[in-house]
Amino acid sequence: MRPAALIALALALALAMCGTTAAHASGSSGGGGRPIIGGHNATETYSWMVSLSNGCGGSLVASQWIVTANHCGSAYQGRIGSTDKNSGGEVRQIDRRITRPGTDLTLMHLSAPAQSAPVQMAQSNPAANTPVRLLGWGCTSWPSCSTPATLQEIDLTILPSGQCAPGGGTANDVCVSGDRSHSACHGDSGGPAVVGTRGDWTLVGETHGPGDNRGECATTTLYTGIAPYRSWIDQQIGG
Repeated sequence: MRPAALIALALALALAMCGTTAAHASGSSGGGGRPIIGGHNATETYSWMVSLSNGCGGSLVASQWIVTANHCGSAYQGRIGSTDKNSGGEVRQIDRRITRPGTDLTLMHLSAPAQSAPVQMAQSNPAANTPVRLLGWGCTSWPSCSTPATLQEIDLTILPSGQCAPGGGTANDVCVSGDRSHSACHGDSGGPAVVGTRGDWTLVGETHGPGDNRGECATTTLYTGIAPYRSWIDQQIGG
């Protein structure tokens, strides 16, 4: 395996370990519910936003299917459509998962259909300079973290995919701008990058890891693109 690939794998595993650990901890490191760096409380309720039991995020794309990251591990349930990671929305059990070979993209199947409206999925990756919104319960700062229960959001910008190449990004991925004050971080893994406007969002990516090889957070963020794998996703979920 090439050094760059090893670095990307290590960073992805670090994000997964943080989410899994947080899901079983308490106090200042508990719950995996640490919001995005530089974000603010969600300005709307996203019917398709999922808080997974292992501290990761996800997106409901069909009544019984969630898109998330493979490196998030095996969550046993998801809370769907709530801005509070501890209450509200719909709680559904996860009974199986399917991973797209060679990617960080995983589909989790719900044992019973959710009533919440799913998010629509992109047909093509967004162009550079497109506004994009990130959502999650990841760290508010790095290396120190806080633990609000409320979903966070931040509006950033799509970058040319090559700008996330140091983190292992390819043309199939979505690269999102970021810096020490504005970024996705631990706890945001598997969560969505969306484009659109209030009440009308399109899923363009799921959180994979940092876009460079120099740090874990507070940098550009690499998202696995949804559009390049749309046919595979539709085949799995019967879309």
